Amino acid sequence: MKKVLIIGGTQFVGRNLVEQLLLTNQYDLTLFNRGKTNPDLFPEVKRIVGDRNTTDLDKVAEQNWDCIIDISCYYPNPLEDFVQKIKGKVGRYIFVSTASVYDLETGNKDGYMTEDFPRCSYNEADRVDETMQTYGKRKVACEDVLLNQDGLDAIILRPALIVGHYDYTDRLYYWFYKTKTQDSFIIPNEGKNLISYTDVLDFSKMMMQAIDIETRHQVYNANSYNASLGEFVHLTAKYLNKDLNLVNASPAFIEEHHIAMWTELPLWVEGNFFTKDNSRLQKDFGFTFSTIEETTQRLMDYYGNHLKWRDVRESKYGQLSMTSEREAELMKLLV
Repeated sequence: MKKVLIIGGTQFVGRNLVEQLLLTNQYDLTLFNRGKTNPDLFPEVKRIVGDRNTTDLDKVAEQNWDCIIDISCYYPNPLEDFVQKIKGKVGRYIFVSTASVYDLETGNKDGYMTEDFPRCSYNEADRVDETMQTYGKRKVACEDVLLNQDGLDAIILRPALIVGHYDYTDRLYYWFYKTKTQDSFIIPNEGKNLISYTDVLDFSKMMMQAIDIETRHQVYNANSYNASLGEFVHLTAKYLNKDLNLVNASPAFIEEHHIAMWTELPLWVEGNFFTKDNSRLQKDFGFTFSTIEETTQRLMDYYGNHLKWRDVRESKYGQLSMTSEREAELMKLLV
């Protein structure tokens, strides 16, 4: 039975992963985290309590591990210290990176991005910056730490926008909730712009397969499919047996009325966004990805049975989205 350490494990990605690993009964699991998020989950799993950005992580280096799955790393300097301490004590290091490592400003955005697409550049100040503006740069630096380590068997997975059970952001839920509760609402640019999505169940299976895979590359795009908001909305309406009156807001209208991208209209940016090619993972892993229909059906079940279709504005992210009053005023200008 392989000895596996998961750094994180109780919020979203990690929670789904642990649930899937426990179903197999094939791994000796330990979680390392601060014990603050959902601390009562998985009482049967061993824990090491600590903050990864302190010397608490030294506790991990006191043992040998067949595999470490690092879900919650955002800063390269503590990671660099850590990998020095675990040299010779870990069989494989699986690192969860992000599509945000890609540099959309300098790279060619036409078509789907492969793993060789240009990444963001960074400097020493970026490595320790704590703002979201440097998130992708810090992840690039973390990747470099692992890729430049001799003798470390690392696999880096770059998921796209992860969706599924326990997603606390409500970014996609916003659109399901609108479809459930309204017959008419604004949709940006006819809902046709593409984003790469990673179904969290797929991602759990990718990480599990990465524990044992032999012949492989070091870096993978880990997205399930490229899809539009319109596809999710229309599938949701189909499952709810609803006829919708979608009110289109063009990119020019959105700009003219200062509608905030990504927040007031969640998941909206002009043009396609981080659309990635997943053929390398599909070839090496022999992976069968979920379809958008399967993801939507699972989300419908989750939103109904777990969230009970709670008001989207009860969440922090939902409070940033467009108010009903503002949407009504804008719709008058559009119809």
